[in-house]
Amino acid sequence: MKSPRFDLVILDWDGTVADSTGIIIDAVISAAKSAGVTAPPREIILKTIGLGLNQLLLNLFPHLSSELREKVAEGYRSHYHVNEGNSYLFDGVKEGIERLYRHRCKLAVATGKSRKGLNFALQDTDLNRFFLSTKTVDECFSKPHPHMVEAILEETQIPADCAVIVGDTHYDLEMGKNAHIQTIAVTYGAHPKDLLISFEPLACFDSFKEVVDFLLP
Repeated sequence: MKSPRFDLVILDWDGTVADSTGIIIDAVISAAKSAGVTAPPREIILKTIGLGLNQLLLNLFPHLSSELREKVAEGYRSHYHVNEGNSYLFDGVKEGIERLYRHRCKLAVATGKSRKGLNFALQDTDLNRFFLSTKTVDECFSKPHPHMVEAILEETQIPADCAVIVGDTHYDLEMGKNAHIQTIAVTYGAHPKDLLISFEPLACFDSFKEVVDFLLP
């Protein structure tokens, strides 16, 4: 059995593991409507996916009062909770994670989801058993701050040069740079390929299978 290219693979969730970007966009639009404010266009919301909810809403609604922004946040949580079971894993993700696990590659998650949301997703997809460490925006600073990665490295006791993060947004790639670890971009999620490449990932792939094939040379 060949050794994996990295000892630790840190995965983003929304847009990398699970196809949930549509649910996130719809939740923002629905929450804004319920709060009586105008939502930005879908393409603008898409650019903020990857941030924690508070930072996402601050970027999208910078002129709202904190009270009104919290009302939007409450509406978002309600809408997302009702629909979160409708997201599904991208093609090849479950098989790929199982392959990495069999090759003794340690796995972690760094996500802008809440702890409650991630726990639901892990249980719903039956992936919980594969991950040595998981960090959410409830416990760490939002991406692109390196806090999530630093916490994972500390918990797993794996050096930064032996780890890589896989993500679909420039926030993931910027977080990796800030934490001084390598990054891999995937193009099937929220952000376009040209933007991802501008953040100089080690590699950029169009499918999760390609990611795993690269990690298991």
